Amino acid sequence: MEKLQEIFSTRELALIIWGVIIVIFLLIKVKLGDSFTRLIGAFFASKLSAGYLIMILYSICFLYFLNFFGLWDFTLLKDSILWFITFAIVTFFKIDKAYNNNFFIELLNEIFKLTLFLEFVSNLYTFNFWIEFLIFPILLIISLLKSFSELDIKNEITTKFLSNIIAITGLTYFALSVYKSFQDYHNFFSVHNMNSLILPVVLSTLSIPLFYFFALYNTYEQLFLRLPIMNSDPKVQKKLKLQIFYKAKFNLIKVNYLREKLIDFDVNNISDIQEKLDRITSFQ
Repeated sequence: MEKLQEIFSTRELALIIWGVIIVIFLLIKVKLGDSFTRLIGAFFASKLSAGYLIMILYSICFLYFLNFFGLWDFTLLKDSILWFITFAIVTFFKIDKAYNNNFFIELLNEIFKLTLFLEFVSNLYTFNFWIEFLIFPILLIISLLKSFSELDIKNEITTKFLSNIIAITGLTYFALSVYKSFQDYHNFFSVHNMNSLILPVVLSTLSIPLFYFFALYNTYEQLFLRLPIMNSDPKVQKKLKLQIFYKAKFNLIKVNYLREKLIDFDVNNISDIQEKLDRITSFQ
């Protein structure tokens, strides 16, 4: 346990153990276990796995780059993995909502929010392992009850009460961390802690071009799925793809616009392609 605590905080260990317990429970229950197995299979579908692999390779390249300039070392490996799970994977699954640049502006706002610093401070110091281990299921139950109570406006008082419990718990964590930080300010302002604070911001910012590429690819893919309906000839479809790409290029807004408007067209010959694309984009 002591060796694990050198790598993970007591809170992280508690979360990991509870996560394992929940997974085992789901697998033991036959019906839920089958559903869970299918869910895992869907999560690692070939296209998704390719996306994960690209993100991993992209992240490794930037970590190597940061390491070259002395901004990353293996003591930050845990932070890098946590960033990948909590930001990269989550953003990857939201990429279908990237209709325009507003998605990425909001993403940047999330990256640079003050709450990130507050969360960092709150998670810097933790309680004893057994306290963290017991607090997690209690907070989980309270959060679930709060979500359930929010479904009915009649439960407004209960919802407020549960929200207050969660807020008080969060403030307690934060107060503990602030108190410990003042007591041990030398460690708080250590290079490692500062790098740990900055790392998620840097990685998230550097990952935006990759997620833009994913959004672009996803939109083009949805658009190209319609081409067989427009013309069954593979050669015409290929030329239509080239014409669409020539018209929209790497402009996500244009690609989304074409995806919305390029419907109910029956392209009979190559000369129709440019004409129809010009007609659509002229109204943009």
